[in-house]
Amino acid sequence: MTGETALLRRLAAENETKVLPPGQVLVDFHHYIRNIPVVVRGHVKVVGEDDEGNEILLYYLKPGDSCVMSILGAMNGTSSKIKAVTVDETEIMFIRPERAATLIREHPGWAEYIFRLYQARFEELLQAVTNVNFKKLDDRIMDLLEEKARLFGTRTLTVTHQEIAGEIGSPREAISRVLKKLEREGAVKLGRGKIELV
Repeated sequence: MTGETALLRRLAAENETKVLPPGQVLVDFHHYIRNIPVVVRGHVKVVGEDDEGNEILLYYLKPGDSCVMSILGAMNGTSSKIKAVTVDETEIMFIRPERAATLIREHPGWAEYIFRLYQARFEELLQAVTNVNFKKLDDRIMDLLEEKARLFGTRTLTVTHQEIAGEIGSPREAISRVLKKLEREGAVKLGRGKIELV
């Protein structure tokens, strides 16, 4: 939405913005969505869950992003199929659903923004399905670490084996075994609560 200066000003004037700490749940499974979150600064992790309650990473939201599932849920009055959690200190603009519906009619840029989000999220979900079904665990772990490095702009990541296990949807023991193998191969350096990409 970078070209939509007037729209951004209007959104900021009409909607509440909050700065939230890491680990803050914005949207939770099976809860009704009251507002549409748009990330101004920081990062948000969006996860899904299976029938047993196991979570798996779907995608990350970076500044300028919103969650398509949140938009759908808020505008249709349905409960959430995902959970969205802040990763670091994050500034979020909360757009009321009735305002979002009006914006679609009044600002073509808002509708274009939503369509771009749909495309980006669909491609990310397609990649996630492909990874789970066709990629070896080694490659999936490295892909996740590389994505985190790009997202946070650092090759030294503050992340535990358990967090990686949760995001990939594999047992922690398997993650630890593969990470040790990757360290032996010189791809990563393991520290306490940290992983450095070599």
